[in-house]
Amino acid sequence: MKNAIKWSSVALAVAMGNSLIAAQATAGEGFVEGASADLKSRTMYFNRDFRSSGSAGKREEAAQGFVLDFKSGYTQGAVGFGADVVAMAGIKLDSSRSRAGTGLLELDSTGRAESEYAEIRGALKLRIAEDTEFRYGVHFPTNPVVAYDDARLLPNHYSGYSVTNSSVDGLFLEAGRMDKRGPMGDSGELDSVSTFEDSDDLYYVGGTYAFNDNLSASLYTSEIDDAWERHFVGVTHTLELSGDLSLTTDLAHYQTSDESGPASNYDNDATSLALTLGAGHHALTWAHQRMDGDTGYAYDDGAVFLANSVQYLDFNAKDERSYQLRYDYDFAGIGIPGLTFMTRYIRGENIDIVGRDTRWERDTNISYTVQNGALEGLNLLWRNATVRQDTNLDGGDVDENRVIVSYSWNLL
Repeated sequence: MKNAIKWSSVALAVAMGNSLIAAQATAGEGFVEGASADLKSRTMYFNRDFRSSGSAGKREEAAQGFVLDFKSGYTQGAVGFGADVVAMAGIKLDSSRSRAGTGLLELDSTGRAESEYAEIRGALKLRIAEDTEFRYGVHFPTNPVVAYDDARLLPNHYSGYSVTNSSVDGLFLEAGRMDKRGPMGDSGELDSVSTFEDSDDLYYVGGTYAFNDNLSASLYTSEIDDAWERHFVGVTHTLELSGDLSLTTDLAHYQTSDESGPASNYDNDATSLALTLGAGHHALTWAHQRMDGDTGYAYDDGAVFLANSVQYLDFNAKDERSYQLRYDYDFAGIGIPGLTFMTRYIRGENIDIVGRDTRWERDTNISYTVQNGALEGLNLLWRNATVRQDTNLDGGDVDENRVIVSYSWNLL
């Protein structure tokens, strides 16, 4: 694995060398002149009701979050330098000791939600020409093998270094090493990138190539010290049919093998196939997902680019087979732009765990974005999930509601 990363780094170095030559006549837009700053606000109500007998009752909290994201431009010259800063704060609106633990708020030593928490992180960056960037410090990665999670009040983050390159038209390449992870709902950082093992670093390399507007493919590989080696391949294709009909195929496959010794703690093949028929403002999706290997699919963050990883469940148990049917509608079709609706049903079966055989989840999302006026850009989102399982594993039966109000201000 590490040899693969080394050779990929050589390939990136060659591409960056070509970029450096082209950069001799390139001038950056300026550290201040090219800067941008956004302030994002998120108000969130989270209710998770555990319905199974003997379960933990209810988790219910409300909180206000703010994210100030400053990105500098690059200094002028063949090699440009810059810096980014992100400041995040969470404020308790409603909670109690008996209802805490939603992941919205930081907890104290007694299990109570803190009234507020905050953190500030930064990164240094270097750009060669317009297509190669080195980065050291805070990261919010979004690839299939390491990805930040933004499902609660504030996003989690990673710390480390990375390099990206897009010198070839249609091809995006990246490589990096992450050595710390900041979880959601917490102002600190873990010294390990994984909670599954006492691991120090995560290495990754990969990229995506767009063959044309309708076909793209991704290939990534990664390794967590003393835990696992993971590879990913994904292909997305859109076939334009007659009229406003289209068929989108999305194939994703993960192969994970153990790096922690002879025990098979992570050995798994996870595959999903999704077919989406688009017809104007309507979309109908069917998806199938399967798990093979000695165990289920293990992960820490948002790096689970599988069709049936949904609001509550991931349908990632050992040998599990799952099926999804989903419907989306954009109300712009009847003259209400900004209003969208989604509902889906996922059923998992063939689970190789004692006491468990089947489970299902039903999700509904309704979202509205204000289109004009003083509140233009304000987004209102309601997310509902109903989960029913054979046992109390993974929380058992759950009813969940999330209400989220989001708004962003462009400061620079």
